[in-house]
Amino acid sequence: MASELCFACTDQSFAKPVTVVKCTICNKEVSWRETVAHYFGHGKRSGNDVVCLICNTKVKSQEYRRHVRRHFVSRRGTSYVCGVCGRGFITLRSLMVHIMKTHE
Repeated sequence: MASELCFACTDQSFAKPVTVVKCTICNKEVSWRETVAHYFGHGKRSGNDVVCLICNTKVKSQEYRRHVRRHFVSRRGTSYVCGVCGRGFITLRSLMVHIMKTHE
């Protein structure tokens, strides 16, 4: 796991470790902070709609950013990440359904 520099003293030993996630679409490794922006770039335009390549849902282009964020960020400030593929979910239930359907 990589570390960022501490913003206060630039000492790497005091920095929190950076979680690296592998993109399930292009296999690029990005930090957890970069995942939403990274996956946002994978949308497939179809007229005024965008197809989410994470879940194959078609959404209006103005709603797409919010839709992608829902895959990764919980309203309570926590998110659930699949330990097998790194995909993020808003709820524990959605993570469990993903694991049962995809990895079992």
